[in-house]
Amino acid sequence: MRAKLTKRINATAEDAWAAFNDWGGIWRFQPWVVRSPLLSQNNEGVGAKRRCEFVDKTSIVETITKIEDGRAVHLSLSEAPKPMKGGTSVIRLSPRGNATDVTVEMDIQLGMGPLGAIMGTLMMKPMMKKRVSLMLDSLEHHLKTGGKIDSKGVKHASPVAAGAVPA
Repeated sequence: MRAKLTKRINATAEDAWAAFNDWGGIWRFQPWVVRSPLLSQNNEGVGAKRRCEFVDKTSIVETITKIEDGRAVHLSLSEAPKPMKGGTSVIRLSPRGNATDVTVEMDIQLGMGPLGAIMGTLMMKPMMKKRVSLMLDSLEHHLKTGGKIDSKGVKHASPVAAGAVPA
């Protein structure tokens, strides 16, 4: 299953890159992530690995496989909740003056045969696009205020107030 979403945020590409490049810190702005402990010695660069622990008690492991400095980060996804088997993702940043177009591309491998393919098309793809859109809204909010938008769409003054705990 492939999904792609591009959204313009009112933040510089440098600020957006700094947030994405803090590999253990995605919990600060990702609405569904409550913790993102590092599983590698390095917090950035190829090979950096984290476990994103979600509000629903599931998790996924993300590993940086390639970096286009300041422009894109490529990820492999593993240890994913069912029906996902794993996959890849790319986050691309395109500066637009004081704004940035952020593109998130995902190629998700689903299990469960034909049923998984149907679930992917009808349920998961629209849900993932909605979640990525809210994540980017939360990133923009975080870069402006230091806060976070939670998984219900409520804006908070700080990520800890939104239920996140430091990695």
